[in-house]
Amino acid sequence: MSNKDNRKYVRTRLTSSVQLTHPDIGSVEVKTRDISDGGIYLLSSITNLPPVGSEVTVQLLDTPFEAPVLTMRIVRVENNGIGLAFIDI
Repeated sequence: MSNKDNRKYVRTRLTSSVQLTHPDIGSVEVKTRDISDGGIYLLSSITNLPPVGSEVTVQLLDTPFEAPVLTMRIVRVENNGIGLAFIDI
């Protein structure tokens, strides 16, 4: 069975600019690939990403209002990006 069949939440395609912040990488602007009720997937070619389990902050940048800064947990690191899970929302 593939990962897609095991997913807890339905993914919705979303392309948006996001500021990703962590002490190891500083603040970087990346793009989202998709979002779900459980988290988001960010497209990134950054090679020094924090490990799975690390907490990062994210903020949508291309909204007509100042979006809240959310703390999220890295749950997957791949060559083309990272999966983040919402924490206590």
